[in-house]
Amino acid sequence: MKSPQKRQSRKGRQSLPERSFFGGYGLAILVSLLLHTSIVAVLLYSWPDEKKVVITPPRSIKASVMEISQPKAKPKPQVQSSNNDQARQQADDRARKKRLEERRRKVEEKRQKEVALKRQKGAQEKAKREKAEAERKEKERQKKLAENKRRKQQDDQRRKEQERLQAAEDQKVREAVLLAAAEQEEKDQAKADYYVGVLRGLVAQNWNRPPSARNNMVAVVKLQLSAFGDLLSVKLVTSSGDDAYDRSVVQAIQLAAPFRELKDLERRVFNNKFKTFEFRFRPEDLVR
Repeated sequence: MKSPQKRQSRKGRQSLPERSFFGGYGLAILVSLLLHTSIVAVLLYSWPDEKKVVITPPRSIKASVMEISQPKAKPKPQVQSSNNDQARQQADDRARKKRLEERRRKVEEKRQKEVALKRQKGAQEKAKREKAEAERKEKERQKKLAENKRRKQQDDQRRKEQERLQAAEDQKVREAVLLAAAEQEEKDQAKADYYVGVLRGLVAQNWNRPPSARNNMVAVVKLQLSAFGDLLSVKLVTSSGDDAYDRSVVQAIQLAAPFRELKDLERRVFNNKFKTFEFRFRPEDLVR
C-alpha cells in the first residue's frame, strides 16, 4: 500500500503543467481562441446569402488583460493534506510514544538494576552480619568450652588434691591405728606372757615328774577356759612320745585349775589369748 506522501507527490507532479499553462501564455491563447471563434461564427452565419453580400464593419473587440485567479484547492487535496498531517501526527505520536516507552524502559531497567544492586548489597550485608554473628557465637562457644575445660581441670586438680590429702590422712590414721594396735598387741602379749607364766607356775606346783620324763620332751595341750579361770576342757594336741609324761601334764593342769588369776585379766585380752589356747610343756620348764 502506497503512503499518502507518495500519492501527494505524484499529484503535485501532475498539476505542474496546468499551473505552467495558466501562469504563462494561457491568457493570450485563450483570447486568440475567442477571437477566431467569433470570426468563424460570423462567417457561417452569413454564408446562405451569397448574392447579397453585406459587409459589416468589423466590430472592435476590446480586450483587456484579466487576471485569472488561481483555482482554489479542491476539498480532496485538503482531505489528503489533512490525512497526511494526521498520518504525520500519528507517526510523530508513535515515535514520541516509542521514545517515551524507550525512556521508561531504560528508567525501569535502571530502577531494576538499582533494586537488584540494593538487594545484592543487602544480601551481602546480611551474609556478613550472619557470618559475624556465627563467628561471635563460635568464639563464645569456644570460650565457654575452654572455660568449662579450665574449670574441669581445676575441679580435677582440686579433687585429686583432696583425694591425695584424704589418702594421706587415711594413711596416717591407718598407721596410727596399726601403731596403736601394735602397741596394744605388744601390751596384750606382755600381759598374756605374764599370765602364761603364772599358769605354768601353777601347773608346775601340781606336776609329779614321772620316771620316764626326759629333757627336751614337749607335750602340747589345748585348753578351754572360762572368764573366771575355770577349766572347761583339756586335750592333748601333740604327744611327747611318752604316755606317762603326757598323762602327768594333763593331771597337773587339772589339779592347778581353776585359774582364778585370770579373772583380773581384761576381757579383750582373755578372749584373744586365753579363751582357747595351746600350752607347751617341757620337763625343764616344769621342774620344781
